[in-house]
Amino acid sequence: MDATSVQRHQQTAVPSGGALAVRIPGAAATGAALTYLSIHLVQEAYAYDDRVCADDTSVCLTPWPVLSYAASFAIALVGLIVAYRLLGIRPGRTVIPPTLLLAPLPLIAALSTVGMWPAVVVGASWAASVALTAWRPYRILGLSAAAALLLASLIVVHH
Repeated sequence: MDATSVQRHQQTAVPSGGALAVRIPGAAATGAALTYLSIHLVQEAYAYDDRVCADDTSVCLTPWPVLSYAASFAIALVGLIVAYRLLGIRPGRTVIPPTLLLAPLPLIAALSTVGMWPAVVVGASWAASVALTAWRPYRILGLSAAAALLLASLIVVHH
């Protein structure tokens, strides 16, 4: 048995109850913090755009709203990579992309219907549910929770 097969086996092994009790709330806290930061960054960019363009009667566009989305994405990507590595949520290649790329759907639905703080809770729930999919015994639970959030958000956005 070589070192890579041992390492691969350890990554898929189910963590103990104590380790899981740290990893999933850690993923939820990371999701909540990144959600709050992203929403705040985008809202501030649009507020700045509104202030600058308030007196202008012609078309007024600043680059900050567009750049705020790119900055939010980059900050969330780096934040997830660092936090999940510290928490031991692996493999990152299978957990981070769905966490990052599908999160806007439930976040937009929550933000448009109930406001910022419930959207932060949705971001935490999203990150925790996707993080659960890293371990085989909890994969169905994590996928079910993520699917419920996605379905609810699609119903809210398209209704």
